Amino acid sequence: MIEGLGLTLPRSAALTEALLAPPTRVVETGRIQELRARLLRELPPLADMIPPDERLQIGSFELAMARDRPESCAARRDGGNQFVPSAAVTRRAVGISAVERCVRGRSAAPQTAVAEVLEAGLEDLAESRSAQGAPRPPWWAEWYESLGPGGRATVHAEAATWATQLWTALDWSRFERPPVVGGRDDFWDCPGRRQLVVRGRAEVRGFAGQRPVMLVMAPRHPGPSWRAELAHRALVVAMSRGEGSVPARVAGFWPSSGMVRICEVDALAMSEAADALVSAVSTWVHALWAPRSEDCVA
Repeated sequence: MIEGLGLTLPRSAALTEALLAPPTRVVETGRIQELRARLLRELPPLADMIPPDERLQIGSFELAMARDRPESCAARRDGGNQFVPSAAVTRRAVGISAVERCVRGRSAAPQTAVAEVLEAGLEDLAESRSAQGAPRPPWWAEWYESLGPGGRATVHAEAATWATQLWTALDWSRFERPPVVGGRDDFWDCPGRRQLVVRGRAEVRGFAGQRPVMLVMAPRHPGPSWRAELAHRALVVAMSRGEGSVPARVAGFWPSSGMVRICEVDALAMSEAADALVSAVSTWVHALWAPRSEDCVA
């Protein structure tokens, strides 16, 4: 598949072939060291503007907001970013667990898997209340328990749609090694400034030969900065785990628009990701902590 090609109706075989194709590019150790040195030069002065008792986390959502709606970043300063559970917010968490069940052969289809994940969440919640040392229930379980039948049906529908989109995006039988569905996010703390942390997230992690690869599922459609958005995941891996873990490529799938983009991770893509990261951190820091005119005393 040509890098950057958009498919109107992506087929699982085509996307899987592109994701698992033999790697063609390598980011040299020296280039990664240059990127690290640059981030350690440009990010600490911004992190120093963050109060010691506060923390700024930059992930894909924060990158997109800083890029597309920078005026909205200040809403968090005014208490406009409080977390509120909803069907849309929980669909990925439930959907990831559902697809993982399908991949492992524990569920036959996403619809069934989502119902099983939701039921298991309620069971874990009940057990946590009655037995010491019981597994911690999912973060959404207590909120889901509080919903009536209509609310629960909406949660199931949202998660089932999300899970079906991911499940049908790939030909899972093509993976030589079982892929990781979801898995732990990657985090990189700005050294010496724990007020700033950068997060990388992927829906699927696998291998093309001996090289890691990632699949990211994103909302809406790919914008002009899609390559930096995808390469951000590789940049966080490079900073947090070293160059040996950098993925060969990051595939992006935008199901609502039926588009696919393939980012072959090279020095240019990583540099674009670093540009986007520094710009986003600057936007957020100045929106949240730079003095406003009404805060200043003449």
